[in-house]
Amino acid sequence: MRRKTKSKVSKPAIFNKNSKTTGRIAHAPALTSAVQQDHVHACQNCGATLTGNYCQSCGQPAHVHRSMAHMFEEVLHGIFHFDHKLWRTLPALILRPGKLTREYIAGKRHSYVSPLALLLFLIVAMFFVFSLTMKDPLTGPKGNYKSRDELVVEIYETKETLNKLTLPQEKQAASLPDDDLDSIQKKLSKLEANLAEENQRLAKEEEKEQLEAETKDKKNSSGYDITQVKWIKIVLDLAGKNQALTFYKMKANAAKLAFLLMPISLPFLWLLFVFKRRYNMFDHAVFSLYSLSFMSILFMCLALLARLNLTTIAGLLFAFVPPVHMFVQLRDAYELGFFASLWRTAALLCTAALSLLIYTMIVAGLSL
Repeated sequence: MRRKTKSKVSKPAIFNKNSKTTGRIAHAPALTSAVQQDHVHACQNCGATLTGNYCQSCGQPAHVHRSMAHMFEEVLHGIFHFDHKLWRTLPALILRPGKLTREYIAGKRHSYVSPLALLLFLIVAMFFVFSLTMKDPLTGPKGNYKSRDELVVEIYETKETLNKLTLPQEKQAASLPDDDLDSIQKKLSKLEANLAEENQRLAKEEEKEQLEAETKDKKNSSGYDITQVKWIKIVLDLAGKNQALTFYKMKANAAKLAFLLMPISLPFLWLLFVFKRRYNMFDHAVFSLYSLSFMSILFMCLALLARLNLTTIAGLLFAFVPPVHMFVQLRDAYELGFFASLWRTAALLCTAALSLLIYTMIVAGLSL
């Protein structure tokens, strides 16, 4: 009988054990390289090899759009992304400043706005509010100032016009409706109110000048007058030559140099914790930046209240809110006890006053 011999089926080279690949797929390297060429790209920002939708080195998306629609999309994303963090940071800054400071120092930073960015944003907002609400101490309300003599002349002319138009024959000849007469009467009332305000301002200035003269006489009688010190006299003379220009420069420099409040106050804050080695300068800087950010919000509120003639409420807020906020922030941020927070709050208030004085001197010196 014939034996059935099994025909040997030759295996493809890909599975041939005697091949150089020793059992592996011979063409796998070629396929892998082809896939890498098709799907692996380099980041267009930093040049790193991409393995996903975003660069693992710099975070830029792998696919970069080149369209106007995407440009506007990026702008909106930036605004609302900042806005999202801002509305999470502001309530914490006002109600839980110590917790906000402690969490940011501990590393929870993606949820909150950076303290430096927040301070710069609020400084710009604060001086914008000041420009809308505060009066110019030299000229009164901006763009709405008239001297007393000009007001008197305009009131006289308005009264003359009103008296003529109230006569029957003049009114009939002018053919003016009653609405025009009402507008003239309103204008006259407004001018009289402005005149009364100007008279009060002049009376205050006269009283101030009289008080300064009396003070100067007392100093002269005592034999010492600080205004006669050489450098002080030079500064006062420079400021007095053009008061409007000096005041304008001071406003501009105050806005530009507001960030100096942090480095000025930082050494004083470090001295309050000189024996607590676990806190370093970075921790104090975060505390100072968030504290200054809150004070910017407070000053904006005070300016708005003063504009609405709610000066009593503004004065109470200015007197009580800063020390309470400092106490709460110190106690929670540095994990202090009640009395340790209390005496540091008193010291911090003195430090803030001293820092503000140094800042004012710098601004005044650069404005002359």
